[in-house]
Amino acid sequence: MIKEYIDKDNKKYYEIKNHYIGKDIFTGKEKRISKKGFRTKKEAENYCIKLKSEFLEVGFKTNQDYTFQDVYDLFIEQYKRKVKDTTYYSNTKYFKQHILPFFANIKIKDIKLVVCQKFINDLAKKFKKSTIQRYRTLVNLVLDYAIKLEIISTNYMKYTDIPRAIEKRKDNYYSKNELLEFLRLVKDNFSFEIYCIFRVLAFTGVRRGELCALTWKDVDLKNKTLTVSKNMTFIKGGYRISETKTQASNRVIYLDDETVNVLKQLRKESTFLPIDTSIFDLTISRICYYSKLIHEKLPNLKKISVHGFRHTHATLLYESGVDIKDISNRLGHSNIKTTLDVYTHLTEDKKKDVTEKFSKFMSI
Repeated sequence: MIKEYIDKDNKKYYEIKNHYIGKDIFTGKEKRISKKGFRTKKEAENYCIKLKSEFLEVGFKTNQDYTFQDVYDLFIEQYKRKVKDTTYYSNTKYFKQHILPFFANIKIKDIKLVVCQKFINDLAKKFKKSTIQRYRTLVNLVLDYAIKLEIISTNYMKYTDIPRAIEKRKDNYYSKNELLEFLRLVKDNFSFEIYCIFRVLAFTGVRRGELCALTWKDVDLKNKTLTVSKNMTFIKGGYRISETKTQASNRVIYLDDETVNVLKQLRKESTFLPIDTSIFDLTISRICYYSKLIHEKLPNLKKISVHGFRHTHATLLYESGVDIKDISNRLGHSNIKTTLDVYTHLTEDKKKDVTEKFSKFMSI
């Protein structure tokens, strides 16, 4: 409603009073405006039309103080329709663990560079570079969505720097001798199936979820190959077998003779089972439980995570002279950059080796 009024100086103006312009897509509540000081009725009408058009375009008033949580709630509904279930549930977990606790109640317009950099610096105290990059990418998605909605004009997260690690992380992999000692002790102290699980992890480099999804149909003992085409993931309170992480994750891995013999022996113990039966009847949490049992019983063993056996496989391949591109393909990485980012220590050690060889050569 637009009304004429006279101010204290006896001048005529127009005001907008309780005028409906639309419904807020965040809250579902009606939005009404009241504003004074228009010199003409036409000016007041044009102002109403302007705000109304903003609502038709983006569904809310662009000058409202929406928080990161408000935008996230809207973004995540769109995001869910665009990505695989596995990606959606893993990334919402990352949002809930570290992103929302930091950003949730901050007004989106107040998320400037200093705020974004503090978030990155806090992460750098606890996580490696690749993990920080993952969190930064996820925050970027929300802030870019806010730009798309015309709530903000700049995404300052894109201008942040990832600082160097404060301290060197513990090596999460075994050397050749450490791995052989681990497998020997596991074979002597635990069931053959548990030994087989860690043998396959260490000698193929498969991910935990890929191992859990393997069936006997995926193994060709005659041609010594293992086909990776599935992955086990945890979604909505339960485990599910789904597609692999990426297209590059679909691969055929050639097996060494001893691993083939180990699998043949395991197969003999379950010959009555059909080929589409899981090789290892276990979940990701069960593998982690086995790892915990091993280190509790054998406390003198160097402790690495289950994923550390994948790092071990990559490290030993590189030390044996395998080209980084072939390692990348065997691990199922989308590109060599992923391999180099994750296994930086490989190339650093190689640089040192090159220097030592050159120095030795020149001293002759």
